[in-house]
Amino acid sequence: MSLVLVSSDSSAPGQKTTPAADPAAAPMERPDPAALAEKNRQEERVLKKRFIGMVLGLVFAHVYVALALAYSYMDDHNHLHTCWLPLLGAFICGMIFVFHVSIS
Repeated sequence: MSLVLVSSDSSAPGQKTTPAADPAAAPMERPDPAALAEKNRQEERVLKKRFIGMVLGLVFAHVYVALALAYSYMDDHNHLHTCWLPLLGAFICGMIFVFHVSIS
C-alpha cells in the first residue's frame, strides 16, 4: 500500500512554487535581552508560588490527617469514633496540592 497526496489545486508545468518559509526572505529578529530577562523573572515567580502551594498543601494535608487520628477514639464497645472535620480539611488540602502539581 502506498499513500498518495491528492490536491484540488493543479499546478501547471510552467508554474513556479515557493516554499512556505523561506529563511532568506524574512530574517529573524533578535529577541530583546531585557524582555527575555523580565519574562524569565515572571515565570520564576509563578513557579515559586506553585511550589509553595504544593508544599503547603502537602504539609497541611498531613497535619489534618494527624489531627483526625488524634481526635479519633474507641469506646468501651469497640466502636471507632472518627472526627470527620479534620479529614475534610485533609481532603481539601490534598486537592490544593494536586491542583498545584497539575498546573506546573
